[in-house]
Amino acid sequence: MSLRIHAVPAIRTAAAATSAPLSLGVQSSMGGNLLGQEETSRAKTGRIAFVLIDGLADIQIPALANLTPLEAANTPGMDAIAAAGLNGLLDPVEPGLACGSDTAHLSIFGYDPRLYYRGRGALESMGAGIDMAPGDIAFKCNFATLDPATKIVLKRRADRHFEDVGPLLCSALNGVSLPSFPHLIVKAKYATEHRCGIVVSGPGLSDEVSGTDPLKDNLPLQVSKPLKATAEAQYTAAVVNELSTALQEVLQDHAVNQQRIAQGSPPANVVLLRGCGSRPARYESLHGGSH
Repeated sequence: MSLRIHAVPAIRTAAAATSAPLSLGVQSSMGGNLLGQEETSRAKTGRIAFVLIDGLADIQIPALANLTPLEAANTPGMDAIAAAGLNGLLDPVEPGLACGSDTAHLSIFGYDPRLYYRGRGALESMGAGIDMAPGDIAFKCNFATLDPATKIVLKRRADRHFEDVGPLLCSALNGVSLPSFPHLIVKAKYATEHRCGIVVSGPGLSDEVSGTDPLKDNLPLQVSKPLKATAEAQYTAAVVNELSTALQEVLQDHAVNQQRIAQGSPPANVVLLRGCGSRPARYESLHGGSH
């Protein structure tokens, strides 16, 4: 469980306080303000601490006297933050609509995901620390294990404990060349566990392409295809397929993988390219102000 505190420009209005679950999505029409008049005045000119604990919900555990792990845990820091803040239930987008972390985060920060969601790859890559410009495309990636002879993905996650070797592999992948597309720039950076972010920069790219992840173990590595009948999408699918091959070539003979094979561990010899996306509009362009 992780606790992330974001300092963001204060939003001037919020949903009205109520004993019922709150819906704070961009489609909400409720008025009012959760802050008092004095606090609102300060928030307009300052910053607020926004605490977002993603994935905290859990189920009751019999071994914990039917408490959830959160209920059973000793959490004095979180308790203090909750006591000093505003608490409630919310539907991130709209009531009854289940959504993932990416679309929920966008909506909470004032982006209607139906208008601004452009794939999770951009969020993962920017979160890893890769700068993105308009027109770039990005992927949320897994280090995985591939049978080179059959092109079957044996393990979609080569290893969850990649903190030591992940940065080494990403360093080797960063700047990999694409012979058919020498004008494109590839950037790679380690994220967490078995994941990394990859960004491709250059003209004519589209985020309307599929990835290479088969979504289950023991299935063939997928070929990227255009999701729209446009020249840009067709071009980008060809780029993604060459990128997939180029990454495999770098990883195949990397010292990290040679050592893993010698130790009997599955090699991380393929990168599964997932969730192609482009960066959303900047926060200031939607709400004004600065970082």
